[in-house]
Amino acid sequence: MPELPEVQTVVNSLGALINKKIIKFSYSWEKVIYNFSTKKFKDLIKSHTIKNITRKGKYIILHLNDSYLVCHLRMTGYLYLSKDLPTDNRHTRCYFILNNKEYLIFKDIRKFGGFYFYTSLSDLNKKIGIDPFDNLFNKNWLKNNLKRKKRMIKHLLLDQKFICGLGNIYIDEILWKSRIHPKSNSQNIKNTSFLYDNIISILKDSIAFHGTTIMNFTFDNMKTGNYKNKLNVYGRNGLPCNSCSKSIIKQRVAGRGTYICTYCQQ
Repeated sequence: MPELPEVQTVVNSLGALINKKIIKFSYSWEKVIYNFSTKKFKDLIKSHTIKNITRKGKYIILHLNDSYLVCHLRMTGYLYLSKDLPTDNRHTRCYFILNNKEYLIFKDIRKFGGFYFYTSLSDLNKKIGIDPFDNLFNKNWLKNNLKRKKRMIKHLLLDQKFICGLGNIYIDEILWKSRIHPKSNSQNIKNTSFLYDNIISILKDSIAFHGTTIMNFTFDNMKTGNYKNKLNVYGRNGLPCNSCSKSIIKQRVAGRGTYICTYCQQ
């Protein structure tokens, strides 16, 4: 599933959408719209101008005249601009025709991704937690909120109602860099300032490399992310740790395949 850096990469690739008007919506998969019927959605979305594009957690937010079009890529969603419709429509679930005759196309192999139409972002804000790049997310917030929870740190960081946008890849990288074992109790994390710094720096670094492409993530008409080459622990089972040269191991933690250096992360 695309995590925060991959979603931000998609947002960055869609800048040309700003000030474009949506002329028409077409679909081949009815469930691509979550909170309205596709028939109702076609009426709601027509003639809206896209004023801005932002992100919260793993959600892409298109700011319209007086409402919001929110896209969740989920596992295999792919949102991009094109001058032409794809010749192979097997995974094209819907597309928007714009006033400059370009197309905003949504593909999805697994059919889990899709769109919400909101008149306010209150519903979205209620169901997800703070974003790591929110001004309110700082060292004090992290320290205080870790102390309020008594949970395994990896499980807590995966919880989108706690911090939104983090997923399996970056949590493994962040915990390795912070020298924290993923099974540690959140209340026992001593150097929360170091953990905060690593959350921000690793996410920024990945965004600079357009995210991580392991399997399905692409953006801007089939470009891929290059952060995979900078991963220190994720996917490196049996390889030497880049810090201590001991072997990386893979364990099941919080229901997810988790990569750990048991020497560095005790």
